Amino acid sequence: MTDAGTHRELREMLGLHALGALPEADAVRLRAHLDGCAGCRAELAELAPLAGDLRLVDPARLPGPPAPPRALGERVLGAVREESVLRAARERRDARRGRLRAVLVPVAAAAAAAVLAGGLTYGLTRPDPAPAVAVERLPLTVVVEGVRAAGPAVVVPHTWGVEVTFEAAGFEEGRTYRALVRTEDGATSPAGTFLGVGARELTCDMQAAVLRQDATAFEVVDESGATVLTLPLPRA
Repeated sequence: MTDAGTHRELREMLGLHALGALPEADAVRLRAHLDGCAGCRAELAELAPLAGDLRLVDPARLPGPPAPPRALGERVLGAVREESVLRAARERRDARRGRLRAVLVPVAAAAAAAVLAGGLTYGLTRPDPAPAVAVERLPLTVVVEGVRAAGPAVVVPHTWGVEVTFEAAGFEEGRTYRALVRTEDGATSPAGTFLGVGARELTCDMQAAVLRQDATAFEVVDESGATVLTLPLPRA
């Protein structure tokens, strides 16, 4: 079996062999190769009809190697010059970035330190936080049988109104209940709604836009308007 290098060498001899110009020693080697190489035999068969025409060619009158286009050299030099300009621009940009980094990093670090120091100073010098609001814990009065309160309600006064949180169970499942806050003049303000969940205990956080000092009572009513539970709110 012929190796790749030898096969290439023998294949390059096919033209001379077709012209009958191949030295005898090489011709013997090539003929032995052709006995076992169908590819080279096929290529030689394609070259054989051209042998007669090739013998008529005068080597002295053949043109030399083709010259490259006249503008090619200028294009190559232009590309080289452009690459040099781009490389110089990149180097200048990298140098500027290095100088900016050298300036900005210390400035950023100083700014961060100033912010941190300012925050610490504010933390040390800011006034004390506002006092906590006066939370009340008041007992609920259940009006409807089956409803039970888990403990006192928590009443929280706010600048915008009053908040009442309580835990209770026994509200009929699926029914809607409304919370409201009464004032001294008999008016009521809505404090939210919730759905009953039966025997399960639920936590209700109800809020009304009535200031604590104006509120006199908190109530929960059912869909018919009947009172379910009530919470008197003594004047603060």
